[in-house]
Amino acid sequence: MKTPFLIIICFVVCFQQKVSSQNEDQVVKVLSYNIHYGIGMDSKKDLVRIAEIIKQSDADIIGLQEIADEDMAEELAELTDLSVVFGPSKETNAEYGDAILSKYPFKYVGNTSIPSASSSRYEAMCVDVDLSEIYGQNCTVRLINTHFDWLGTVASEVARKGAVEVIEEVFFIESLNSLALLTGDLNATPASEPLRLLKDNGWIFEAGDKEIFTEPSSKPNKQIDYVLARPSNRWRIIDVEVIDEPIASDHLPVLMTLEFIP
Repeated sequence: MKTPFLIIICFVVCFQQKVSSQNEDQVVKVLSYNIHYGIGMDSKKDLVRIAEIIKQSDADIIGLQEIADEDMAEELAELTDLSVVFGPSKETNAEYGDAILSKYPFKYVGNTSIPSASSSRYEAMCVDVDLSEIYGQNCTVRLINTHFDWLGTVASEVARKGAVEVIEEVFFIESLNSLALLTGDLNATPASEPLRLLKDNGWIFEAGDKEIFTEPSSKPNKQIDYVLARPSNRWRIIDVEVIDEPIASDHLPVLMTLEFIP
């Protein structure tokens, strides 16, 4: 599946009407992975090993950051046997960007630029994923995938906070009872102001007593990659796992397993 202008994080919104009792124990697995254009810590470009990590995770929906171009997104789709949409950050499919992979059918919703204080351009992409196969008829999940500005400057911190506000404004979830998920490389730690703003807007990403370190992949000492869920009373976070793969990228992938609370 090809769609112009989509880009990096992953947020997911599920407009749930009714869930049959036989499906109440079904889970959704969501992966967020900055793949560094397929270039590993050994300086080798290897999309096959990236695809193997994705397949072994058994994720239903995947938000990928740092995709070289649309051809790379399509190659990853072929290697994983998943549907894909590429999100270019410079308004052309030949430029870098992000992508979404999914086991389930989805429809493109939109793409928006987000603030940046660096030379890079960043955007957020949004699709509606049909999860009727898991949760019954008329269950659509809105997935927002994004990548925030990376510099450690005051201006970039302001840009990251502004990115939260833009995403809320453009992809606003009208009902507090709507289900949502988010994936992305936010370039911000859990104690940072951008994450506080996300929490204030109802997003959760708690992993219990686990330490979640995602970067750098060789010796991770901080979390900047996330899967978030919203609202807290409609999702049960079953598990959050950092996949130990120190070579394939400079980031580690994060996998969240969730259960819908009817």
